[in-house]
Amino acid sequence: MQVCLVTGGNSGVGLMTAVGLAKLGNHVFIACRSATKAAKAIEYIRRTTLNQNVEFLPLDLASLDSVRNCVTLFNEKNLPLHILVNNAGIFNRRGTTKEGFELIWGTNYLGHFLLTYLLLEKMQKSAPSRIIMVSSDLALYPSGIDWDLLVKRTPLNFINLYAISKLCLLLLTQELSQRLNNSQVTVNAIHPGFVQSNITIWHQLSKYLGLGISPEAGAYSTLVCAISPDYQSISGKFLDRHNKEIPLPKIAQDKEILQELWERSLLWTGCNQQQNLPKINYDGTDGIWGPISLNLNSKELSDITKNILNEVLPKLPKRVMLTQLFLALIKFNPGSVWMIIVQLLKKSFHMERHLDSPIILNLCHNKSLLEKLSEHLGENLVLWRSEVWVNYPAQQLIPFWHQDSYPKLLKGDGKTIHAYIALTEVNEHNGFEYIPNSYLKNFPIKLTDPFSGNQFFDIPDEVVKKAIPVVLRPGEFVLFTDNLVHRSIRNQSGKVRLSLTLRLTQPGVEILPRYTSNYHKPLILQSQNKR
Repeated sequence: MQVCLVTGGNSGVGLMTAVGLAKLGNHVFIACRSATKAAKAIEYIRRTTLNQNVEFLPLDLASLDSVRNCVTLFNEKNLPLHILVNNAGIFNRRGTTKEGFELIWGTNYLGHFLLTYLLLEKMQKSAPSRIIMVSSDLALYPSGIDWDLLVKRTPLNFINLYAISKLCLLLLTQELSQRLNNSQVTVNAIHPGFVQSNITIWHQLSKYLGLGISPEAGAYSTLVCAISPDYQSISGKFLDRHNKEIPLPKIAQDKEILQELWERSLLWTGCNQQQNLPKINYDGTDGIWGPISLNLNSKELSDITKNILNEVLPKLPKRVMLTQLFLALIKFNPGSVWMIIVQLLKKSFHMERHLDSPIILNLCHNKSLLEKLSEHLGENLVLWRSEVWVNYPAQQLIPFWHQDSYPKLLKGDGKTIHAYIALTEVNEHNGFEYIPNSYLKNFPIKLTDPFSGNQFFDIPDEVVKKAIPVVLRPGEFVLFTDNLVHRSIRNQSGKVRLSLTLRLTQPGVEILPRYTSNYHKPLILQSQNKR
């Protein structure tokens, strides 16, 4: 008996693959999103094969967290893994994954990359073992990879992204076969043919039109590659549905492309980083203080994060925003118009959401936060703007070096300070970095924001190398002044980074409504002593 894991094993080729493996008495896990469909599939497999060793693992390949959870659940069973069939896939859906990658590529390739990578050590210990990638003959068509397409919403030409996703599985097959050479772990890719499956409506209708092959026939080459003694030592091949070798495209033989895809995949899934965060204290020397804890437990933080990601951000206050857009157009306020458009299009920046979110408003009144703020601004704190930032993998929110001074938005005498709150882990791979004061000079100005007045600087590379990252655990925050020269870091952590920035000043400062999307009167926050 061997232990097998089949993604998408609840229907189509995946189901027939699971049936074939179960018929031989193997212990089979089917990994898919729907527990209901999985239950039906498991009942069918058990009834058909008389094999009761068939189990379900929840897996949504469009979520890297779901992939990690699936691996954790499998590892908790303390079983070996001999056969991994990366079969699941989507064809014509549009959107992005949970982490912000293009949906088709993120599901078909990146989710499978992470699953395979996290299970590699177990498969090496279980050797001899085999990995089968279910690819497609469409993988033969792309001549290159436009990396920028992979971190955007699905374009109109979704077939191109499907082809690239299957090409990437083919490239991964080649890279892994080289890395696993002499390890008794083989990796091969399969083109099952045009199968009468449920991947699209045309595939569903094909059996009525006499087109394509049955799921049983589509699973044939995968099963032969997975269980035949003839393939025990064969690796790095691309096989058709009759198990005949398909010549590799030129790009699949390009070592530089293979290496680049491997390195990008490691970065985008967060597999290249150490788990222990370095401890960095910011003592105010450079205009930044912290880290300071909000004194919230892990459950409170988890509930806050889930509420913001699932309830607050997807539900934009459209009526208020449209009203403000109308008023901004009438008043000819291009800054506010631009800010509204940015929020609607990019969906990574959300201004002044504490007004419609009790959970964020409650954070603004956190005792530890207010006590620290009062040390810098006094008892009466004026919250004049809040910003929720969602930084997806491979994205960089503000790439320019700048200071948050806002000379065109604030008028009058008084101090200002900014609070940056980490709601998820912030590290050197996904947060922001700043230039120490000892390296600051009169750097040339690259451009000036015409609406806020903030300046963006041209920092030499030798100074950039001296930048210090901001590292915070969930529930920690830092305070920083207008003097801090900083920029965001491209998110290479493999996870969504969620943070809240609060802009605060003193009562004597007037806030000008020139650069906002949901303008409202400033909110007065009072420390615990004042209240």
